[in-house]
Amino acid sequence: MKLIYPYIKANLNKILLGILCMVVVDMVQIIIPQIIKNIIDKLALASFDSKTLLFQCIFILSLGFAMAVLRYGWRNLLMGSARNVEKRIRDDLFKRVLSLDMAYLDKVKTGDIMTHAVSDINHIRMAFGFGLIVLVDIILLGGATLSIMIVTHPKLTVFAMIPMPLLIIVTKNLGNKMHTFHTSAQKSFSMLTELVRESFAGIRIIKVFNFEDLTGQKVKHASHDYFKKNLKRAFITALLRPMLILFFNTSTLIIIFYGGFLVMQDNLTPGELAAFLQYLGILAWPIIAIGWLTNLFQRGMASLNRINLLIDSKLDVRPPENPVAISKIRGEIIFHGISFVYGKTRPDQQPGTISDKRPDKRPDKQDDNLTLEDISLKIHKGDRIGITGHPGSGKTTLIQLIPRLYNPTKGKISIDGHDIKTIDLDFLRQNIALMPQEAFLFSGTIKENILMGRQPEKKRLDQIIHVCSLKTTLEKMPKGLDTLVGERGITLSGGQKQRIALARTLITQKPIIILDDPISQMDTDTASKVILRLNQINLDASLIIISHRISALALCDTIYILNKGQIEAYGSHKELIKSNAFYKTSYKVQQSEKGI
Repeated sequence: MKLIYPYIKANLNKILLGILCMVVVDMVQIIIPQIIKNIIDKLALASFDSKTLLFQCIFILSLGFAMAVLRYGWRNLLMGSARNVEKRIRDDLFKRVLSLDMAYLDKVKTGDIMTHAVSDINHIRMAFGFGLIVLVDIILLGGATLSIMIVTHPKLTVFAMIPMPLLIIVTKNLGNKMHTFHTSAQKSFSMLTELVRESFAGIRIIKVFNFEDLTGQKVKHASHDYFKKNLKRAFITALLRPMLILFFNTSTLIIIFYGGFLVMQDNLTPGELAAFLQYLGILAWPIIAIGWLTNLFQRGMASLNRINLLIDSKLDVRPPENPVAISKIRGEIIFHGISFVYGKTRPDQQPGTISDKRPDKRPDKQDDNLTLEDISLKIHKGDRIGITGHPGSGKTTLIQLIPRLYNPTKGKISIDGHDIKTIDLDFLRQNIALMPQEAFLFSGTIKENILMGRQPEKKRLDQIIHVCSLKTTLEKMPKGLDTLVGERGITLSGGQKQRIALARTLITQKPIIILDDPISQMDTDTASKVILRLNQINLDASLIIISHRISALALCDTIYILNKGQIEAYGSHKELIKSNAFYKTSYKVQQSEKGI
């Protein structure tokens, strides 16, 4: 409940006013049977004139109109508050998802998060909004009606309530089953959502490899599983209402039989019997609402628990409680004995030392699962650093540690002499421009994807378009920068998407720029132009480039070669061609391919 308490508090005035309207409506609803009782009793005694009868009817009509207005009021106030709570929870949930670190997001499915944001929040809204209405009606309307029935004739009330204990037992048992089935159905829905999302995201692979039947079967099985689990939940829901109606009709039969007997003995007036039946009709809603309330709260609590697991999840990457005061980042980066393994956090150990020379011997790996082990290197302000190496050697993992997408398992990273864990997380990332391997584009125009809400000078935009070799490409497009790229850049080639992603990275001047395989999908000629212009432009930043293309690294001040998570060698382009077999072979192969 601590999750929704702040939202309830923010809407407390509206909620209280809505409850007040409900109280007035319930009081008026209770008064009407008493008026009808008096009318029937007077009619039975033939002591009623037409003028009085007309007045009583107009009075009942006026009360009905007042009830309609007030009922609109409380529905607007209470259900409106519930919608507001739903909106605020969804907004805060999205902010929470954005704050989650990559270690957590690597383990959770997108379908689970989508279910939280849509289905689970909807169930919380229903439990809070409609559930609150039902709760007030049960306590106020149900309690007041039952009290009047007892005052009218205690014995008849006792007989009428005979089916109720059984009703409570049935409702409780069915409610427990409802909770179990709902939790199971929501998990199945998450799996189905994730499978459908994944299928749409990979639709081209599915078509190219003719995987339609295989994918269709997977979705069919997941859909059938959700159907079966939802059917169990629907069965309980469908069983609950008829059971409630059966108990209500049994009570009606008892009142008619025993109440009629009392009227014949003059122990009960016809008006009191009519009022008693009306009160039972009024009481029917609170009694039936018990089942609704059980259903709503069971669903709501199950969904609330699922969202709480996400909200209360402990993150490895957290902003520092007392960040160091830094006004500007220069761009000096030092890796102190960094080791890293995915899905595992170990206590920090004594970091390694910084060495300007390659060690004669590498330490034996103590953990075969380590992605990085004992990485120590220093990047001076304004250096251009290249990183290459064997596939899966940890190149991307290494640079993802700088903006703290992950925390190292061992060792530390410092920027300008400060441990990055002590630097404000937002400030740190605001000073780092990182282009990931995947050139992801958002739905929108090319300009929107480059600027992402920023407003650089036109001169800067033109300069970056030139560096990324986009000018000719844009001239061929119907609307230039305002051309729509489609979902995930579907209308563009891989090289075009990569150049747009590169432009987005460079458009704002930052002291640290990291490019992860920035030319992998470009043709050789375009890639050469981009690298040449990238080296000519004054970035005024520490630049780190990861690439398998040696030509992209040739002009770097220092190039590091990674192998199995460790630094195999480092030096300038000329030094590595002479001293490192992997680098030399890669360069010769790429040069021969370029010649072909």
